[in-house]
Amino acid sequence: MSILSIYKNAGKAVSLSKGEERELKTGKVYLTGGGCGDPGLLTLKALEVLRDCDVVIYDSLVSEELLERARPDCEKIYVGKRYGSHAMKQPEINALLVKKAGEGKTVVRLKGGDPYVFGRGGEEFLALREAGICCEEIPGITSAIAVPAAVGIPVTHRGLSAGVTVVTGTAAEKDGQDRLQMDFETLARLDGTLVILMGMHHLQEIADGLMTAGKDPDTPCAVIMEGTTDRQRCIRTVLSQVYKESSEQGFKSPAVIVIGAVAELELLSEKDGGSERQQILKRKDDRELSRIIRNPLAGITVGATGTPHFVQKLSAVLTEKGADVWDMGFMEIHPSESKLPDLEDCGWLVFTSPNGVRVFLDKMKQERRDLRILYGKRIAVIGPGTAAVLEEIGIYADYMPKIYDGAHLAEGLTEKILAEQRDGHKDKSPAVFLRAAQVSASLPLIFKKKGISFVDYPIYELEIQKKKRISLITKEPDYIVFGSAMGVRAYFEGMEQAGFVNTKSRYVCIGKLCGEELKKHTESHFLTAQESGVDSIVECLCEYNAMAET
Repeated sequence: MSILSIYKNAGKAVSLSKGEERELKTGKVYLTGGGCGDPGLLTLKALEVLRDCDVVIYDSLVSEELLERARPDCEKIYVGKRYGSHAMKQPEINALLVKKAGEGKTVVRLKGGDPYVFGRGGEEFLALREAGICCEEIPGITSAIAVPAAVGIPVTHRGLSAGVTVVTGTAAEKDGQDRLQMDFETLARLDGTLVILMGMHHLQEIADGLMTAGKDPDTPCAVIMEGTTDRQRCIRTVLSQVYKESSEQGFKSPAVIVIGAVAELELLSEKDGGSERQQILKRKDDRELSRIIRNPLAGITVGATGTPHFVQKLSAVLTEKGADVWDMGFMEIHPSESKLPDLEDCGWLVFTSPNGVRVFLDKMKQERRDLRILYGKRIAVIGPGTAAVLEEIGIYADYMPKIYDGAHLAEGLTEKILAEQRDGHKDKSPAVFLRAAQVSASLPLIFKKKGISFVDYPIYELEIQKKKRISLITKEPDYIVFGSAMGVRAYFEGMEQAGFVNTKSRYVCIGKLCGEELKKHTESHFLTAQESGVDSIVECLCEYNAMAET
């Protein structure tokens, strides 16, 4: 039966089926391709809808940088699926899309690559259409083409390959067992390029199947891991050796497998800026590499936990030092739904995190409050990271403690206020605490103890994305960095629920309070940054790694 659907930007549409018409619900879903790794490969149309949507429902291969493009009040829901770990099954994802759009919301279903290239986008489109939901697909740059190109491999090339076949290497359940659904006999006879996505967990079975079906064992192969990113690695070999060499060099998902004559090509040159990177990536000794390119953390994997802004900032600095950074953040910021308190009569605005400043500025804009009402108010911040966010809009803090934590902020600020009162400063206007709901009680307790009035306004809440945490908790990078005591508690709570014990990673914490919390959960030696800041964490890692190498 043919069905004609006419979608309109206003969110309403008419579907004709057997001559009958029905009106679609007011919400709309954009099935959006997020590209293949490099955030810069996102299309302009995808960026446009991402900036304006109410809800983002995203997969595991979507970079945190893309999520940062959404509005601060945008609801972000993780539904990622990786081998052996599904945050949400496909029928549940379909139902979630219908539910959110049915509430009248604009929803971006953000997928890695292209939604219609092994992304199950067609299934989601059909489910939405069946529910009467307006839906539009926005293509993305697929890893099947772009990732090989990133290492100088064109999937077609005159005289070598006149065509390309893209298949998935995932297994489907059959007769109670996971079995590859690949026609090896047909694939082995192809003269062109074979590109396999999601095949690393079955790489040996794939190689053996192709050779058994008659594929030449000396057929050129390439495996590209984390293509188009700064962590990109590539090996070139032949079919008979592809599994052995990939295993020995620690290659794992996400990776693209290329089989065919074009896998021997390398169309990057010194002029293109690709030669140096390719030579680096081919080296097997990462320790020697660090001395050659002067990147003190080259060859080191670091898991960054915390809120999206913290993970993004930490990742940027660590990457500059050569580290391979894994996004292990599973905490989301939810701004308070209540309006900001009356600021007319307050004496001090007190911020305890960069996130608090960002949410405050967003709420000022949403509530149409003029920044000029801050004239004459004084501002206290917990540390330089918080001060820097204010400085971006030309506001400079009046007080910051020498030790960047809540207790020292409270002690120092109360002493300053009391000293001013003793010197004849009559202003006893309350201080307003603009901070997360789940934080240390030291700030209000110290103010109360010293008899200084205050208003404690929880400007946002930190929420744990439990399904995303499940998919991340078993990762074991060389180091795992915690940016808060709450992050420590959430991580170890997740490990306990999963019944998992991390025996490989060394923990790194930011500041004294974070370290005290970490001691409650592990007896292992951990590193503590001298100051509560990203630069201090990186310095701590560099110093320890240099000692470990000697």
